[in-house]
Amino acid sequence: MGTNSAFIWGKVRQLVFNLQKRIYKATKSGRYKKAKSLMYLLQNSYYATLLAVRTVTTENKGKRTAGVDRVKVNTPRQKMALVKDMLDTIQRGWDKYRPMPAKRIYIPKANGKLRPLGIPTIKDRAMQAVTKIALEPFYEAKFESCSYGFRPAMGCHDAINKIAGALLHKQKWVLDADIKGCFDNIDHKFLASQIDAEAKVFARENFCLCNTGDQ
Repeated sequence: MGTNSAFIWGKVRQLVFNLQKRIYKATKSGRYKKAKSLMYLLQNSYYATLLAVRTVTTENKGKRTAGVDRVKVNTPRQKMALVKDMLDTIQRGWDKYRPMPAKRIYIPKANGKLRPLGIPTIKDRAMQAVTKIALEPFYEAKFESCSYGFRPAMGCHDAINKIAGALLHKQKWVLDADIKGCFDNIDHKFLASQIDAEAKVFARENFCLCNTGDQ
């Protein structure tokens, strides 16, 4: 049973990855219309939905944490019910999808202060995950090779290796910067204004870009 399950998920990941590679190559070569059509295809696919649900209900650390609806998705039956619910939502149209408010909790920081954290519902997390699956290869084709944060197959060791190489050949300058209360204080409108025109069109046609608020 375990071996068969691993084989099935390997197939699902490969099918999704194959489509992501096509999006990456189309973006890299400047064929944005082709990339956008492939992103539509991937975002609405059964396999990407399966993978998104698995990510938020099985692999992520917060998989057992419910949102404002208090719904948890733990059993195989519940997970497949979520897949069906998502596919029904997607079929009705992304422009009609409305996420629920995020649940606001506070996490203690080392300095004794509290850091606010918004927790979406499991379904909203899965909808975000399937969107990430579609958008990620588009942006991976555009990101700088020296950017390492929150990217697939990259991490702190890659950054350390890059720094070590730079110190051998260049002036030894290190800049350490921190944005106070980053996620609460950073200008989200400015960030949105920096999104590529092609991705904006994709987002506008596929999502409800609204502020859901907190509860």
